[in-house]
Amino acid sequence: MTTTLETQGRIPLPRIAWPISPEQFDRLAQEWRRSGLWLTLWSREGQALLWDQDGSALWNTLWSRKGMFASQLSEFVHQSIEKAAAAKPAASIDYGAGPWPDDLGLAVAVIRWRQRILGAVVAGFLKSDLRGESFVRLCDQCGLDLTAMQTGAEGETRIPDDQTGAVTGLLRLTVDQARRLEVAVEEAGLLTQNLQNTYEELNLIYRISTQMGLPQKPQTLLQHVGEQVNEVSRAESTAFVLTETQSASESRNVPGLLDIHTLSDRVVCVGETEAEAMAILKLAESLQLSPDKTPSHVMINDAKSRPEFMWASEWLRHAVALPLWSHQKLMGVMLAINCTDGGDFTSVDVQLFRAVADRIKSFLENQSLYDDLTDLLMGLLHSIVNSVDAKDPYTYGHSERVAFLSRALAQAAKLSPTDCERVYLAGLLHDVGKIGVPDAILCKPGKLTNEEFDALKRHPEIGVRILSPVRQTRDLMPGVLYHHERIDGRGYPDGLAGKSIPLLGRIICLADCFDAMTTNRTYRAALPLPVAISEVRRCAGTQFDPHLAELFVGLDLERLFREARACAGSDATISHIGALHAVLGTGEPSQVG
Repeated sequence: MTTTLETQGRIPLPRIAWPISPEQFDRLAQEWRRSGLWLTLWSREGQALLWDQDGSALWNTLWSRKGMFASQLSEFVHQSIEKAAAAKPAASIDYGAGPWPDDLGLAVAVIRWRQRILGAVVAGFLKSDLRGESFVRLCDQCGLDLTAMQTGAEGETRIPDDQTGAVTGLLRLTVDQARRLEVAVEEAGLLTQNLQNTYEELNLIYRISTQMGLPQKPQTLLQHVGEQVNEVSRAESTAFVLTETQSASESRNVPGLLDIHTLSDRVVCVGETEAEAMAILKLAESLQLSPDKTPSHVMINDAKSRPEFMWASEWLRHAVALPLWSHQKLMGVMLAINCTDGGDFTSVDVQLFRAVADRIKSFLENQSLYDDLTDLLMGLLHSIVNSVDAKDPYTYGHSERVAFLSRALAQAAKLSPTDCERVYLAGLLHDVGKIGVPDAILCKPGKLTNEEFDALKRHPEIGVRILSPVRQTRDLMPGVLYHHERIDGRGYPDGLAGKSIPLLGRIICLADCFDAMTTNRTYRAALPLPVAISEVRRCAGTQFDPHLAELFVGLDLERLFREARACAGSDATISHIGALHAVLGTGEPSQVG
């Protein structure tokens, strides 16, 4: 057992200042106790830190009296350390008579590491039977009973002068090995921790990169990323603030973080924080990020002492802000808020956050490109469809309304989100073949002749021929080709019946007929909504799939009726993410063909 100065009511040194750890010193003291040595541990400044309380009774008694013996011993150790500091490493051991009785011996093993002296281990041992005159005087000065001291030391090992050098050399070796072992253990532990941290960081980056390949909204991805960052890092919470994609004005080169319409779409915060979305947004805005002044990150470890953050003092202690720059324009900000262990964020933390932020930036850049591509493709599709619908002013907007109603019916049938978007696109394109039908037939106010009706009935096949070169629309063909087939087999072009009609064709057939019934035509007025609903019920099982008809009339058709007409001529009813994967075919396999 070793004793520290803490047992004397004095403040011990921080662990980092110990020459060797108390655990290592305790092991050394136990081993050398068997050979008759009583060990003490000293700091670089000559301050006693530890001593072997369970060791020699003689030495513990002398040490407990302090006084002259303790002060002379401290001075000797201090001089030995200073002497070793000025000498070569080989001279790090000293022993000799010193200002104490000839019956007592001391050995000093100076502890070095990388040319720096950390302290010393000092060993006391007996050289004779303690009957020398100088030991008698020492006992008298310390008020000790000479006979009791001599009797108490009778069983202790004596080390004669001719063996002192070997013993002290061996002491130096074991102390040096103890220090090296301790350093090796510390470095191995640090290496293990670094490897574990690196593995977790690489695993995090891998998981994030994998998730970025899945079709999803940015907010969904950011939620998952925030959860994973909180698990691996020291951050209590992780937040993402997205900017609007807008052109920079002359007065401001960075898009405003506060110029947003839907807060929940622009701020994603994950973790334990009392801050609301608006407060997170204000924090990001208050940093005044600039591509020139803050290109990489902003680290704040003293938020409570900074006046500009007093408004957030109840919840903000530390923060790391990592701007997501794309060609000098700000796409958003990643924020790591407050350390879980109460410490400060470091460059190691920033390195992890930066790696995540760079991948988020890449995802947002790709997402922006996808959105642009979606806008282009959907714009082209709507232009083509509108050009067809424009041939007949009575049916303008028909294709978009059919697409809207078809998607609502697909959702009621519990198709996947991807399939619902494919249904929407098929509904949008279902009449594209009418571009090959003469205007005189499409716009004829009266009843069509048999020849004219035969020409009109070719529009599904014309539509398929138009779309077939586009690989991404091939699974939409059943909706284009079979939307005029009937459950009873009396439809066209192939006279299919029942479940042999693809689901996509059955869905669009119902939406197409409902819109036709509720729209003014040259040959009749639009049917009132209740009448149109009754017609759907009446024709279930003959013209329409009875299950789909039941689902359709169960919808809020009055609301859908209004929304379908409001959306005609607009592409606002289809999400960019859903449309992109629907057009490019990057979602899950379609089940509606």
